[in-house]
Amino acid sequence: MSVNVKKAAGYISGLRKSREEYLKKVPDQLAKIYRGKDKRPKPDHFKESSFLYIRSYNGDIGIRPFSGINFWNSPDITINPISNSGINTTELYAGNTYNIRCRLNNRGDLMIPYPKVEFFLTDPSLGFNTTVAKLLGLTQLQGLLLPASNDEAIMRYTVPASESGHKCLFARTYSFSPLDKPFDLNALDPRLDRHIGQQNLNIVPQGSTYTFNLVHQPNTLETIEFRPLSVRQVMVLQHPALQELKITQLKDKQTLARIKVEVAAKTSHEIGMKSEKGIMQITTSGKGLSLDKQGEIFKKTNAILKAIHSGKGSHQHFKRDLKPFTDMNRLVAVTAFQMTIPDFGTRKGYAVGLEIVNRNKIDGSIKGGITLIAIGK
Repeated sequence: MSVNVKKAAGYISGLRKSREEYLKKVPDQLAKIYRGKDKRPKPDHFKESSFLYIRSYNGDIGIRPFSGINFWNSPDITINPISNSGINTTELYAGNTYNIRCRLNNRGDLMIPYPKVEFFLTDPSLGFNTTVAKLLGLTQLQGLLLPASNDEAIMRYTVPASESGHKCLFARTYSFSPLDKPFDLNALDPRLDRHIGQQNLNIVPQGSTYTFNLVHQPNTLETIEFRPLSVRQVMVLQHPALQELKITQLKDKQTLARIKVEVAAKTSHEIGMKSEKGIMQITTSGKGLSLDKQGEIFKKTNAILKAIHSGKGSHQHFKRDLKPFTDMNRLVAVTAFQMTIPDFGTRKGYAVGLEIVNRNKIDGSIKGGITLIAIGK
């Protein structure tokens, strides 16, 4: 080891020792200072980390995991035609150019220089995995993301003919310095990872055919259910296209229960479908983990993530324990389904809202969803 390297190592060692002494002494000294008559609030302890996240819903502050929340209409992800930046859309036209935007949030104490954002495009899907989607590209924030702030990263995209139509968009953000990145390379699950956001809203004519994918484990037990949206739930989406439509309440809820879903393409796995009280139960049989083993992994993973977000360590500390979950997500299957949007009797200029909700029956969690706005002809 050279003399200069030894000096540098000694200097760094001295800094670390000073830091340790500072953390031991200063809290007690601050407590004495702020114990006076003026009752000044004691300053928070500085955490040497960032807290990068994409919101999955309004009011989201990055706490993961969560459940029972519709997470597939992130308020931080938008697509705008460059010809009209005031219009949000998820229907892409071949040859047109769009600005894809993602708002990034930092709730940590460290600033993040030029955080990165990846965008993934896929057909409308329930559940998601990077192995079955197209990576549109990588962009970054053009500056510093300061503590307790947010800013927007933008990528421009011209649509090829093969990618036109209704789409689902995912965004994944990360930083290497400071280290703030997703814990799973393949799974893009906003419920479990604050670095992931999803936009899955389509506006479709009633009576039209609609195709969507179910991304699942080779062996799975899941359900698909159609739910009506209230006028308020639709308006909360704040989609600019809704300003030109009169939103009405879906009166005949039984219509949703009668929707027929069919497998749209041949699969490499066996698939079973059974409908009961308007809920479609899906079972598949393929080369993969058993349902019991998946249940064990889901339970353990959720417990680990709760421990991480309560401050009991980082993803790196639990890397070995999370390995069964990340290994499981390297191999997924896709089943394409087709349905017909019912004719709700809605007149031209009017629309109703509904959701396709996908639930994993192994652990009871809502695994994915698609919001549909059905417009009258």
